Amino acid sequence: MSTQAIAVERKLTRYFRPANQVLHDTFKIAKRITVATDANRLFQALTRSEYLETWITLPDDSKDSYIVAWTQSDSFRLDHYRNGRRDLMINGNYRLCRRRKILFTWRLSGDIAGSESLVYFGLHGNFTSTILEIHHRGITSAEDYVWHQEMWDGSLDRLARLFERPISPDMPAASPARTKNPRKAFSSR
Repeated sequence: MSTQAIAVERKLTRYFRPANQVLHDTFKIAKRITVATDANRLFQALTRSEYLETWITLPDDSKDSYIVAWTQSDSFRLDHYRNGRRDLMINGNYRLCRRRKILFTWRLSGDIAGSESLVYFGLHGNFTSTILEIHHRGITSAEDYVWHQEMWDGSLDRLARLFERPISPDMPAASPARTKNPRKAFSSR
């Protein structure tokens, strides 16, 4: 294990080891992606209900599946509907909700039920891109681990795609305002 990995593990242990909760760390998820937006916009996408509904996706979703998100100051709930029926609820309570660090509980109920686990989001970066680090710990079974792994893979992929910048061949490389001599940018040849 590298020195950086040990430092991250120590930091996360502080967040994930409250005195009243024992975590089963047999199954844990750790991912890191780069999102083409600033940290403030990404924070909003991770915490506001209208954005959560857009990027959260569950394994085996079909075209008629959708999510309705509810947020309050210290908690959230995601209701998943399939074929017109609510089949899954995800409840979370924020333990820490800062612009660059978000820690919350995560509990599934409905057709799939699981024990309470903890999720940590860390945001690193500022302007044109932000690194999103996710750690999900306290998953108790291999089946739950596989389900959550698929859910986070699909959801994070969708989140990154929401902020992709289209590259068009007919777009200029720089706007006239950013060139050293704006008149030169508009001059005819």
